[in-house]
Amino acid sequence: MRMSATRLLISSRSWLVVVGWLVAAPVLAHNPDTSYARLRIDRDALTASFVYDVTSLVLVDPALDADRDQSLSPAELEAAVPRIEEFLRRSIRLEIDGRAAAFGPLEPVVWPAEAGATIPERDYHAATSLVAFTFRTPLAEPPADVWVRFECFEALGGHHTVLAAIAHADREEPVLFTEDEPDYLFETSFVEAAPAEPRPAGMEGRRSADETVWTRARRFFVLGVEHILIGYDHILFLLALIVVGRPRELVGLVTAFTVAHSITLAVATLGWVALPSTLVETAIAGTIVFTALENLWITDTRGRWRTTFVFGLIHGFGFAGVLRDLGLPTEGFLRALLAFNVGVEAGQLAIVGLLAWPAAALARWRHGTTARWLVSLAVAACGLGWLLDRACGLEIMPF
Repeated sequence: MRMSATRLLISSRSWLVVVGWLVAAPVLAHNPDTSYARLRIDRDALTASFVYDVTSLVLVDPALDADRDQSLSPAELEAAVPRIEEFLRRSIRLEIDGRAAAFGPLEPVVWPAEAGATIPERDYHAATSLVAFTFRTPLAEPPADVWVRFECFEALGGHHTVLAAIAHADREEPVLFTEDEPDYLFETSFVEAAPAEPRPAGMEGRRSADETVWTRARRFFVLGVEHILIGYDHILFLLALIVVGRPRELVGLVTAFTVAHSITLAVATLGWVALPSTLVETAIAGTIVFTALENLWITDTRGRWRTTFVFGLIHGFGFAGVLRDLGLPTEGFLRALLAFNVGVEAGQLAIVGLLAWPAAALARWRHGTTARWLVSLAVAACGLGWLLDRACGLEIMPF
């Protein structure tokens, strides 16, 4: 079965998030330090797919770019597959019915469908550079439980997150794997309404589907906070609003922004609207330039929430850039989306809290107007750099 990473992840009811929620590369400024996994448990086989962008693959195999020309070619990827396969087999532990198991043969690795002839270094962290490694493990009998543990965090970093789905029959469990919570026990006979049966000896401490709804919500809340804190372009957009905004207006501005991006995040993730990621990221940079330059002449900011709402719709497509390609399940979608957005809102309010006092001090300073203009011009310059990077691939911006 030959399938590209994007097709794999948008297959029906596929979970895989990014809870794209999503900064490091100029082309896709919202993709966090994240990889993706999907395990499908059938009666006669377990299919496991692990999806990485090129930035993560370079951490796995520093020799990936063999000719050191700051780009990855299909030949270089093909040559690195055995080394990456060895890493995956060593770093991801699998047990079936309480017994250690090995993943089956690796299926042919397919060059990313949306990538060009090569993947330049500036796109290593982009959604278009996702590469899937799929293993199919035959099963002699239907398993009662499957346990998986990721031990890749030393290589990929302590902040790395694996966004995953484990599916069986008509049930699908979204799971976040982190350095602190690296494992998960999936019981195929688990029924939500039935009392949990005692686990076999040695398995009591393993994380499984009996964790509470609040525990999962907390993970998505934290992911939302982390997302906004690494979203450099979103932070500068907020800075452009804060530097000239009145304190009593700031919460309304941030809330308008959050509500707007929540709307487009939902409709884009559900597949109702799809826009090219390059167009969206360029438009986001344009909103930063416009807002920062508007600070030079705006005199009344009371109605600025309307513009912020419209621009928030654009930023929401950026949040959903990877999610649109990977897909979120309809089951549990609203709960995960709500928890994530509450986290984003909390992160944004924290940023506002940190910047509001300096902004108020500038407003009282006799040179405050000049200082706010200088800050706005600096933000506009960053936005223009991102705009040129994303529209023309000029690689001006270092972040």
